[in-house]
Amino acid sequence: MYTVFAYSSLIVALISVILAISGKRHYYWISAIGIYIFSFLAGFSIGQLTVGLTFIPLVLAVGYTFGWIKNKAQILMVSSIGVLIGIIMVFFVDNKWVFLPFWIYS
Repeated sequence: MYTVFAYSSLIVALISVILAISGKRHYYWISAIGIYIFSFLAGFSIGQLTVGLTFIPLVLAVGYTFGWIKNKAQILMVSSIGVLIGIIMVFFVDNKWVFLPFWIYS
């Protein structure tokens, strides 16, 4: 059951990234949530690595929401910040803090 839900959230995340890249920028929020849920349900195998990918659509969503992204150079800069945050979270932050909203209830 969890496997179906995990892969469904991954599919939703991938589709929403495609929609966000095509111009519907609010889908970055859905993508970030989908990747985060997939990472949590994938648990202690691939989930620890994919949680870092959550921060790329998350920073893009924040950037587009507040109007900070206006050209391709800014997209690259904000995406690089997302990658850097993701690397820091994966390698230096304990899983208890990375999955904090879910960790409390599990």
